[in-house]
Amino acid sequence: MPDETRDNGPAARSVAGDEVDVAALFEALREEVRRCGADPGGAGDADTRRAAREEAERLWPVSAERPLRLRPGVRGGVGTPAKSVLRKMMRWYVEPLAYDQRSFNAAALRLIDDLEERVAELEAELERIRGAGPR
Repeated sequence: MPDETRDNGPAARSVAGDEVDVAALFEALREEVRRCGADPGGAGDADTRRAAREEAERLWPVSAERPLRLRPGVRGGVGTPAKSVLRKMMRWYVEPLAYDQRSFNAAALRLIDDLEERVAELEAELERIRGAGPR
């Protein structure tokens, strides 16, 4: 049975009171999506694009190496060394895939940079044309 005492935010409270402003709810959801960066098709301002680029720069180098989380107790004492050995044995299988992914990510970021540059040039050219006005 669901927990009725849990507060699910203003949307849930307005539904409980039978007063739903759909437009306001939709706009609030849209703003929430924009804030969390999950709106890839959104126009976004320069700060949003810069933040997305910084995140892409941080995440593009995919690797098979990740730090092991140490578990307490016997399971950690036995599991951690076993995982370490297994990771070293499987690295030969996983690392070529990670290398290909890193190469793709780097190429995609270069293409995105090139496209952004070209769009900026086209926007500047459009402004020059609009500034010249009709002849």
